[in-house]
Amino acid sequence: MLAFQSNNIDLNKAVNELLFGEGAIIIKNVYPNDKIDEARTIVNHFADQQNKNNLNLSQRVWNLFGKGKIFSDLLTDEVIFNLVSDFLGTQFTCGSYCASRLLPGAPGQEPHIDYPYWDYYEKNTFPMGLNSSFPQNCQATIPLDDCTELSGATAYYPGSQKKLHYPTKDDDFSNLKQMIAKPGDLVFFNGNCWHGAMPNKSSHQRAVLLIEFLPKYIKPVEDLVSYLDESFLNNCSDKVKQLLGLTYPYPKIMDISKTANVIGIGYKVKN
Repeated sequence: MLAFQSNNIDLNKAVNELLFGEGAIIIKNVYPNDKIDEARTIVNHFADQQNKNNLNLSQRVWNLFGKGKIFSDLLTDEVIFNLVSDFLGTQFTCGSYCASRLLPGAPGQEPHIDYPYWDYYEKNTFPMGLNSSFPQNCQATIPLDDCTELSGATAYYPGSQKKLHYPTKDDDFSNLKQMIAKPGDLVFFNGNCWHGAMPNKSSHQRAVLLIEFLPKYIKPVEDLVSYLDESFLNNCSDKVKQLLGLTYPYPKIMDISKTANVIGIGYKVKN
């Protein structure tokens, strides 16, 4: 993966790598250890509740916005907002936000692509002419544990995002690479890039935060708002409001809307 330090990111080079290059990049040393440790402790607490009998080797922890301020803090870092604004537009939103924990022995995944293309094997349900010439998804991973070959770091297939295609058993997977990263790093990849978690063959857990970013006009896959209380929604930062889609006015009930209809005259209203 093309690598950057958090204090020296070439945004133009980074977003072009996501669209036209390998499809994945890493930014090193974005988060301090104390923030990663706090997030890991919370994730492990809720994941342990799902796995009291040690029968489930893979857990997902949802509703992260509601599980601690640290999860809002991690997601509103300027590194994320600067890069994703360039890639998806300045009003991008968060489509999904969860933690994934794989315990030793956990199996991996088949190669796939992500929402809104994750069921692209049913091509008849998508518009004609749909292609990957522009991005409609950006995935991010924040490692809470070491992501190594042995612990099952996510595999990806460089350049596979350039042609929109859901991978099948007949495709060539010989150029597999893995998203090797350390706690505190930040990995971005194009959701059209074929990828999948690998089996955890290590002696330790591998926990990561998984984030999906979308352009403002794509319907999120996860309802991130309904489980949040009124106090959170009233007091969260403007960046969190944007991530939750609260600053984008659509869809709305046009019959009772008090805002002006600017369809066809939007730029005139601004100027």
